[in-house]
Amino acid sequence: MIEPMIYDYDPINRNALFVKAKKPFYDWINYIDPEFPVVDNDEGTVYLIKELDTQKKLENWLKKHFDEIFRNELNGYHTDPEDWPQTRTFKVFKEWFSVEISSMVVDMLETPILKQE
Repeated sequence: MIEPMIYDYDPINRNALFVKAKKPFYDWINYIDPEFPVVDNDEGTVYLIKELDTQKKLENWLKKHFDEIFRNELNGYHTDPEDWPQTRTFKVFKEWFSVEISSMVVDMLETPILKQE
């Protein structure tokens, strides 16, 4: 019998929030910049957030912070806030982006995590 390999990786004290754009986001960016159309092939963005142990806590956190994420996603494609949609409600956020969460975030490297400045 072959024994399974056991790895000793360290979980970190964060949840991973995976945000991926939906069709309304692509419709907007292609309207703003039709010369360089973007298709739905975005790999999405991973946000490391504080640990949240229930779906209700995640929903509450997201309701408080969705506009930060919304603005970051818009800025990743178009940096002029004057052109951004002015109606950025939580409902619109959920129409424009899918969100998944993982409570198990494991650091597989021995080097420290560094933030870019």
